Amino acid sequence: PLAVSRVVELGRLPFRAYGRPLMENDKAICAEAMRLTDVTGLAARPATELSGGEQARVLAARAIAQDTPLLIADEPASGLDPAHQIAMMTAFRALAGKGRTVLVSLHDLTLAARWCDRVVVLDRGLIVADGDPRNVLTASLLRDVYGISAHVAETAEGLIVAPVALIGEARP
Repeated sequence: PLAVSRVVELGRLPFRAYGRPLMENDKAICAEAMRLTDVTGLAARPATELSGGEQARVLAARAIAQDTPLLIADEPASGLDPAHQIAMMTAFRALAGKGRTVLVSLHDLTLAARWCDRVVVLDRGLIVADGDPRNVLTASLLRDVYGISAHVAETAEGLIVAPVALIGEARP
């Protein structure tokens, strides 16, 4: 039952000699990762006592604390409430804005449309579309790939994609 702060600090493990304590730079990186994922208030809690969404945010903080040039996240917003979904995607956007590459696997079309600079759509393992979300996440592509009708709209906040209904014999 490690404290949340210790779990996040594990992200710095590859950067320090065995048995050595965290340096001030490591502590600052961990603190920023915890701030970005909104887990600072959980720092002293045992990670084993957290909800699923809280655990996901702690693990994201640990990954961010690794401070690597490439961050790969598989469904990072899954299981999070809407506010934390937006916060997570905002954090990844901030990292990308600082020159890091962030590769995110998402099934949530709205998050992909709103927060990703580039979207790659796969169908049965093949790339069927690749590019700016506005050019890729079209109603016709979503119909053809997912068998759904979708409302696609541009707003002041960005592109919104809302799946509406299954079309015909949509495959699961």
